[in-house]
Amino acid sequence: MNRRLFFGIGFAIWLLATIVIRAFGHTFFLYEEGAFLRYLWPLTFAAMLALAHALFRWQKLSRSQRFEAAALLLISGMVLDSFVTASFELVFPNMPAEAAGSFGAWLLIANAGVLLAAFVPGADD
Repeated sequence: MNRRLFFGIGFAIWLLATIVIRAFGHTFFLYEEGAFLRYLWPLTFAAMLALAHALFRWQKLSRSQRFEAAALLLISGMVLDSFVTASFELVFPNMPAEAAGSFGAWLLIANAGVLLAAFVPGADD
């Protein structure tokens, strides 16, 4: 397994998502609208599960390799998002501070989707 590839993809996803949310988060991250979040969270979960599963299949990873790859995909984002969330108003000046809680919950849901993908059976299971 190419560890650098998974670490790099994880960092790239984190960077791209952070840039997009910084630039446009105020237009689509509607934290006050419960109905919106009821759709955003499961869609994010499913999208991250599908993305990670596709990456694992693309690289033809064994079951044990999928768990390591999931950790590599997430580690940079989890570390960096701890600083981002703590500095929410500075990193995302277009979003109100009240959105930080929903943002943190959204991050956890996205991470859970990646982790669950490691449990989804692959071609070798």
